[in-house]
Amino acid sequence: MEDRSQEVLGKYDLRIYNTYRTRGAYVLETDQGLKLLCGYEGGEGRLEFEDTIKQQIAANGYENTDGYVRNCAGSILSVNSIGEKFVIKNWYDGEECNLKKEDKICLATSNLARLHNCMVGIEVSSEQKQCYQQGNLFTILEKRTRELKRVKSYIRERKQKNEFEVCYLSECEQFYQDALYAMEYMKQIPYCTLMCNSLDRGMICHGNYTYHNVFILNLNKAANQLCSAAEVHESDMVATSNFEKAVLGLQITDLYQFIRKVMEKNDWNISMGQNILKEYQKQRTLSKAEKHLLYVLLLYPEKFWKITNYYYNNKKSWIPQKNVQKLITLTDQIDSKKEFLDQLLKA
Repeated sequence: MEDRSQEVLGKYDLRIYNTYRTRGAYVLETDQGLKLLCGYEGGEGRLEFEDTIKQQIAANGYENTDGYVRNCAGSILSVNSIGEKFVIKNWYDGEECNLKKEDKICLATSNLARLHNCMVGIEVSSEQKQCYQQGNLFTILEKRTRELKRVKSYIRERKQKNEFEVCYLSECEQFYQDALYAMEYMKQIPYCTLMCNSLDRGMICHGNYTYHNVFILNLNKAANQLCSAAEVHESDMVATSNFEKAVLGLQITDLYQFIRKVMEKNDWNISMGQNILKEYQKQRTLSKAEKHLLYVLLLYPEKFWKITNYYYNNKKSWIPQKNVQKLITLTDQIDSKKEFLDQLLKA
């Protein structure tokens, strides 16, 4: 471990037995279980907001989060002698959710529903409510749709087009039309009512519920981490990390993000998508308005917009070959995606 990281550990009441490097951080084996030491670039206000959320989630029955460890001075944030900021979080020994294995997807889906149920009635200060609130989805999609139109026009006017641009122009119109249709459909949904209801009920969405933030724990190790010699329940087999994007808002956006990632990895397999919805609703029933909003979000070509945004904000003379392949893959999945969305509307 580097000296500047080692310096920070002295600020905590932890006995450390071993440390090892992981993705951009250090895992610590301590007398209080596994911890994670990582750098931090944000402000203390954000940390306190996350801590408020995690403590109330735990009180509501969901304890498997990467809760912050306070230092001896009672602060979440620790700063070394050269001004670098660090935090220590609770950590878990497990594997990231494998989006190719249905049993793991099922566990992650059930975990999300349980997490959502525990993220209702969260009390925050008026200042936190103002600062950490989900952005207006209609405004966000409207802005992205304008960008799609702008980039389409820009590429058409270029005289010398590279492989990506030729491929983009041949496919962009159908994605642009999906964006327009999604925007029109969203006008029929009581979005403002849904949002106001979420804020009134103190509902939190994770903001980044993807496979690398969902850990499937080893059965024996889970028992040790949970200090339980008895049977480990299925709900204890999953931990959720990285609440850096958590906000007050619509929880359906978490389900959307998770479904989209899973479906893109599995060629929009209809039965898999239906199983996710069925598993989620075993614990949390979706309202008709939420289902329609989920349809809109899935219909909107977010992955295509991300490719567009990357192209427009980077060197346009050279685009990685993988981006061309991403476009081709998206196009190949259009029919299977449409079939799934048709089934979603009928459900």
